[in-house]
Amino acid sequence: MTSGERPERIAHARILSLLFVAAFLIRFLYAQADPFLHNWDERFHALVARNLVHDPFKPMLIANPVAAYDFRDWKSNHVWLHKQPLFLWQMALSLKIFGVSEIALRLPSVVMGSLMVPILFRITFLLTADTMVSLLAASLLCFSRFHLELIAGIHAMDHNDVALGFYVLASLWAWAEYRRNPTWRWASLAGAFAGCAILNKWLVGLTVFLGWGVALLWAARRENVTRDAARFFFALVVCGAVFLPWQWYITRTFPEEARHEYAYTDRHLTEAIEGHEGSPWYYARNAPEFFGPALWIFVLLGIGLAAASRTTDKRLLLPFLAIVVFVFCFFSFAVKTKINTYVFFVAPVCMSFLAFALIELQRRTASRVLLALTFLVSAGLSFDPGRAFGYFSGRNAERNRRIETTRILKGLGAALPPGVKVVLHTNEMENLDLMFYNNGLTAYPRIPEADLRALAARNVPVAAFKGDERHPLPAAVNDYPGLFVLDVGYAFRDDPY
Repeated sequence: MTSGERPERIAHARILSLLFVAAFLIRFLYAQADPFLHNWDERFHALVARNLVHDPFKPMLIANPVAAYDFRDWKSNHVWLHKQPLFLWQMALSLKIFGVSEIALRLPSVVMGSLMVPILFRITFLLTADTMVSLLAASLLCFSRFHLELIAGIHAMDHNDVALGFYVLASLWAWAEYRRNPTWRWASLAGAFAGCAILNKWLVGLTVFLGWGVALLWAARRENVTRDAARFFFALVVCGAVFLPWQWYITRTFPEEARHEYAYTDRHLTEAIEGHEGSPWYYARNAPEFFGPALWIFVLLGIGLAAASRTTDKRLLLPFLAIVVFVFCFFSFAVKTKINTYVFFVAPVCMSFLAFALIELQRRTASRVLLALTFLVSAGLSFDPGRAFGYFSGRNAERNRRIETTRILKGLGAALPPGVKVVLHTNEMENLDLMFYNNGLTAYPRIPEADLRALAARNVPVAAFKGDERHPLPAAVNDYPGLFVLDVGYAFRDDPY
């Protein structure tokens, strides 16, 4: 290490520490703000994670089903292989350590999301050798409203996409360090992180190998890449060692469920699954969601300026560009199912280019005031305070209803007679919340009459929420022998979701 590098490393260590603390605090505040489980998909992830606490090698949604179910319906089945398990294991571990609560459920996402901020600083510095650009890129991610809402469970895919984004970014960081110091250690770390990414959200976790492969092909034109290719394939082996054992296990332990889920995943390419359709420009139109209003255009400008810059590390620039372009084009034009979170895992790399553009424009004015404004305005646009305050406002009727409903569900154990383990007539999907907060209960919005008769024949005690004029108890439930009716102020919804 040269005499000039040591002060720089010390300064960067301090910056990274401050970035992590700032990122953790704002993410922790967001994660504890909603004392309830969100619709899509947090309540599913929460219940499966809770059940994994008791049996980590059998992912279950409804742990003790008393009604017939279709193993192909991920919204109401028993064995649940709809997602890869790593993020669920992380959530289960947090629940086991800290107890069952929303903040314990979200804590792994808080930690991973916080670590992503200093990781992005380091990646951007390796790309640009510019501390100010790196700091702005990290700040954009730190205050990203979209990222905060993923961590809080507000967006669909929630903790699954947070984990994917973390492990993909970590694999890119390890590979960027490898480009600077090509050792087996960095190569194996890149492969391990990629394996973890796959063990969260399947083969998009291979993203780092796309960039690495492009770098290999580009370098092969002018130099011998045998050693680099050997490390590339070694990293692939490490990657496989991480994610393949689980695939082997589920195909042998739960063969029907595993086959169905692999096929279901493939269908996203050819069908708009569950109505999630959109034009090829779906993600382009959603870009302001990722970066903040009026900021997304600077991503394109930053790419051009970075390509023209003499200080940018071109060994990283082309692979990073290939990753961003491929991901956006693949999900825009090849994948029929469109969900806005699908491409967010490469948004942090785009923030590096965005920051490069903003800092370059500021430097051409040579104004310190404009530099401060660049940071403040960019962070503000990324955070979008108007939308945040609107969501957390006391005027958000749906949020208020969810808070009150969850308060009732959490206290349900005390309202039930001893021995009652089955609860009926909940709102759609709120049976999942009920089971998350009350271990050992099985709950359903509705149940086939044949299953009710089977329960009655076995003298199984059943409870049901009291109906109202618009949502009366079904006759078959109302006539159930010894039915215990819960009169606890539970509010029903006309809209099932």
